[in-house]
Amino acid sequence: MVDGIMATSFKRRHAFVLLHLRGNPTPAEHEFCCRLESLGQDYRFQQTFYHPEYRIVDFYLPDHNLIIESDGAYHDPETDARRDEWFSRVRGIPILRLTNEQVLSGDFRGLENAFRPKTVPTNC
Repeated sequence: MVDGIMATSFKRRHAFVLLHLRGNPTPAEHEFCCRLESLGQDYRFQQTFYHPEYRIVDFYLPDHNLIIESDGAYHDPETDARRDEWFSRVRGIPILRLTNEQVLSGDFRGLENAFRPKTVPTNC
């Protein structure tokens, strides 16, 4: 019975955290949502991944199999780089990090390659 209680408790905490995050986007997250919508991109805001570790990412773009994080001042670049490298290697999902300042100023360098259509060989 203890496992059931722990699972229920985790599910409740997870639901509360997601509700809070999705209902209270930062100004940079809101701006980036608008940017993705203007580009016609399908995205998931505050997407949860359970494997290989529990992780909530800012944006997941399923059509491009890409995670985009909008980082505030509290992020530690070295720690984030280690976590991102490991997560990308295990899940096969690249992670692009933008600072909140980049997003708010409209500096979306790095996204051009992500949204560029893949070239198809002409001999297909």
